[in-house]
Amino acid sequence: MKKFVLRAACLVFVMYGSICSAKAQTKGLLWQITGKSIKQPTYLYGTIHLFDTSLYRIPQPVMAKLAQTKKVYFELDFGKLNPIELVQYAMVTDSTQYLNKLLDSASLHKLQEVAKTSPMMQMMGPAMYRLKPLFLTTLLLNNGKAVTIDMEMYNKAKTLHAQVGGLETVAEQMQALNAIPVTTQAKMMQDFLKTYTSADAMIKKLTELYVKQDTKMLLKEMNDDAPLDASFNEALLIKRNVVMINRMLPLFGKGSLMVAVGAGHLGSDDGLIALLRKKGYQLKSIPFVFTKAR
Repeated sequence: MKKFVLRAACLVFVMYGSICSAKAQTKGLLWQITGKSIKQPTYLYGTIHLFDTSLYRIPQPVMAKLAQTKKVYFELDFGKLNPIELVQYAMVTDSTQYLNKLLDSASLHKLQEVAKTSPMMQMMGPAMYRLKPLFLTTLLLNNGKAVTIDMEMYNKAKTLHAQVGGLETVAEQMQALNAIPVTTQAKMMQDFLKTYTSADAMIKKLTELYVKQDTKMLLKEMNDDAPLDASFNEALLIKRNVVMINRMLPLFGKGSLMVAVGAGHLGSDDGLIALLRKKGYQLKSIPFVFTKAR
């Protein structure tokens, strides 16, 4: 049970942080930050989870920039996640809010049918109804074959002996998640289930959208499949962007740096790019093309 929750917790913010960006004003995933005290290479990259490497390769230009840096910061320090802590945050404690009591009959039936095709959900059995809906949604999207760009970058950084850190703590991220009522999460899941066909199909769609490097279009297409509650955007993006900026600024000017967070955190009037520019930094998009898998 713990490993399922650990997996889901890692995905919730990476996955949703990658697709939720309102009024994106910029196009591009890889940015160089300059200005003020910055003297060495400093980059910002928008990541995504569930990347289909049978369609496209992991972006080597991004890995090349990562190799130029001595410090790499993600939303979380993946090497310091505590499964027990994550279980406590991921589970619903009020039995009246178990998912099988919140979903309408059609959605519950579809969830049960989908669960039959997922070895992970089959192993969880009835315990899956105790997971908060956003955690369970990420499990629906995990086909066991897709890779996480964040984790690929994390593993690369470790092999390069780069210093790795996180901009947030698990507690902070889970508090943001808890700001969205379980009933609201359940409604979002109902909307998601209406168009859900299979993990493979959804991962393919996510990947094809992501490689276009247009966060505005990414949001629009995903929102067509699963309309996002306004409180979701406020809790999981806008407020967290402010926290991330405050954690990033002290890192600037102290050596080469790569910051890799969900792509949805980059764009919009409240995104990291706009916030950094307001702080007096210059950001320049570094164009690159995703290479198709052969």
